[in-house]
Amino acid sequence: MYRIRGYIYEGPTYSEKFHHLKHTLCPRCIADGSAAKTFGVEFADSGTMEDIDEKVMEEIAQRTPGFEAWQQEEWLTCCHDAAAFLGAAGVAELKSTFFDAIPAIEENWDGDWRDLEKDGQLTAYVFRCLHCRQYLAYVDQA
Repeated sequence: MYRIRGYIYEGPTYSEKFHHLKHTLCPRCIADGSAAKTFGVEFADSGTMEDIDEKVMEEIAQRTPGFEAWQQEEWLTCCHDAAAFLGAAGVAELKSTFFDAIPAIEENWDGDWRDLEKDGQLTAYVFRCLHCRQYLAYVDQA
């Protein structure tokens, strides 16, 4: 059943049966799991997560809003748990909001972080560990 909530989720949806769900679901229905249960939909690919409890993988896939990346998105992990996704970033976002994430980008990518653009062909995806508070990041390109 559809209810008007005032907000619409615009991120990715993955469903074998319902391909029309993008721009139709409210964030509350994602968070409480009713969207996943009703439509058999997932919002993020938890298959790239390693050493993570199955319940955490289900929470990320079925009850957490996802994000779109140039290639297949990756949900990063740390301390045997899923990390918090903070956002996509280019050089402007790294300088203003995610400055402390620059070492994580430099450690995991051979390029120059000053070449990144939030909406460009080289984009950083920034995460933070819920336990040790370490920044994590990867770079994706078109």
